[in-house]
This record gives sequence, C-alpha cells and structure tokens, in this order.
Amino acid sequence: MSVLLILCPLFCFVWGGVTLEESVLEVGTSNFPVSSETGFGQLPARIRQEVEPNEDDSPPRPRVTKGSKRQRPTYKKMRNVVYKKLSDGELKCDIFIPSGTGPFPAILAVHGGAWRSGTKFTMLRHAWRMVSAGYVVVAIDYRHAPKHKFPAQIHDCKHAVRWMRANADAYKIDAQRLGAFGYSAGGHLVALLGTTSPRDGLEGEVEASLAGFSSRVQCVAAGGAPCEFSWIAPNSNTLVYWLGKSKSASPEVYQLASPTNYVTIDDPPFFLFHGKSDWIVPWESSLKMHRKLLDADLISQHEIAHGNGHMSTFSDMSWVQQVIVFFDAQLKETRLPIRSQLE
Repeated sequence: MSVLLILCPLFCFVWGGVTLEESVLEVGTSNFPVSSETGFGQLPARIRQEVEPNEDDSPPRPRVTKGSKRQRPTYKKMRNVVYKKLSDGELKCDIFIPSGTGPFPAILAVHGGAWRSGTKFTMLRHAWRMVSAGYVVVAIDYRHAPKHKFPAQIHDCKHAVRWMRANADAYKIDAQRLGAFGYSAGGHLVALLGTTSPRDGLEGEVEASLAGFSSRVQCVAAGGAPCEFSWIAPNSNTLVYWLGKSKSASPEVYQLASPTNYVTIDDPPFFLFHGKSDWIVPWESSLKMHRKLLDADLISQHEIAHGNGHMSTFSDMSWVQQVIVFFDAQLKETRLPIRSQLE
C-alpha cells in the first residue's frame, strides 16, 4: 500500500487577498540566494510581487451593518511629489491628506527592505488606515545601498521631516505634531529619527531653505526594527553592502548606526512591536531599545506578536490599529513639543 504525503504550509498570511506561505519567509536569510554585493538574502521575485501592494489597489472598505450605508473614507492622494533633489536624481513621496480644513497631525511613513530595496508603495495599506484616522501621511522613497551607504538613508529621512514642516501649510500639516512610522529597516530609520538631534552629526547637508525647520519628531512607532547590531557576528559580511565593512573591521560604524546608542532623557515616546518568531531581525533587538528608553525614564511600549514572523507582523493590520491608538494618545492631545522646533 502506498502512502501519499501532502505537505501544507503550517503558517500563512493573507496580503490583499493573496495567500503567501510564511514558511518561505521565516526560514532565515541563509535559505535565500545571497548577493555578493548585499549579503542579505534575496526574496524571490514572485514573493516580492505578492508582498508589495499594487499601485492601483483600493483602500480597505469599512464594515457595513444591516440598514447602514457604505461610506468610503475620503481623502486626497498626491503621488510622486518631489521632496529632495539630488545631483543624480530626485526623491519622491506620496501624500495622503484627510478631508477637511486641517491642519492635521502628520505621520512620516518609512518602508523597509534591508536599506537596499523596497518602495513607498509597500506602505499603502498602512497609509490608508492612518489617513482614515485623521492623519496626513507622507510615505517616502529614500536612497538605497549598496550605491548609497549609511548614513545616506537617515539623511533622507531627516530631510523629509524638515520638508514636511517647511510645506506644512500646503499639505494641511500641523508642524508641531509629527510622528514617524516604519517597519524593518524603516523601523530602524524612524528609531534613529526619534533619538538623534543635530549634535549627533546625522543631519546630512541641510538646504538653506530648510535650515530653520527641525528634523525632530514628537513620537515614533517602529515594527520589526533592528535597534542595535549585537546579533551580527563580528566577521559577518551580512551588512557590508550597507555599512561598508564587517563589525570586526569597523565596529564604530555599527555603533553609529545603532539607535540604542543615542537615547537621551529628552527623546519622544516610542511604540515598538515585533514578531516573536522573527528569524530575520531578532525580537530581542527592539526589546533592548525598549529597556534603554525605560532606563532613561522615557515613555516606551514594547509589544510582542506571538506566533508571527517578520513579514506576517508587517501584513497584520491589527498592529497598525495599535499604532494609530498610540499616535492618537501622543499627537491628538494637547502636548508640548519634545524639543524645540528650531533645534
């Protein structure tokens, strides 16, 4: 008698109606083809296409109860707005603006992709929920490694915050109420936004027109974020494409790139969340950030997504709702800025 074995994935998640085997994503980067340039595992093209939402996707529809009328959230979307001009091109953002007169609190949305890939389009579903909750959302593209190594990415994020303040009136932004949201590499970048100031030397070249505007944010929500790099082996080439050298060859660069090293008593509130089964970025990395913030008597919340991995936590929109609750508490109540806007 023959036995037929049917192998089914134990874990899957649904992204916009597409079921994706999480077992493909959560086996660690060593199971993917590894680029000699990047070091990080390369997700197959099929997976990337399924993870990244289509530019023409529609926003989620609210539930309709019996006898009620369906109402779509109303907002204005401005695509591919240039926020930074470079010698070799431009950096663009998508802006989501709620209906109404404003001004509204605003969120900078920073995509992930190991600092070497990804686009602002991956933040669409998150942006839809945030704009429906009354936030202007600015989802940005930024420069990628290996062509542009650290700290180019944080330079772009800081420029974006200054640009948001400089153009606050045009986009109905309350310049005193800015938050930042990112996941994975984007989570790392917004953690740096929350913990660094001009004295830390990560501002980059500031345009004269933006010099009078702060790059600080009033709160940070970071998911799946590498907040320090103790988990990278000293001789590993995993992050050489981004940081230039291995940790043993250039330990100071890894320290410069670690948000945990910049925590001070005047940093803004943080909301950190991480999949317990994350095999790409260990959840202990964000926990160390949380403990560092608490040691400085700062507001920090650290939540674990039990049973979730790196990508399934990102695609789980219930975490976005928790992020919105956090932003509501920090940005929709009367609060003084964490630091002077002109710092």
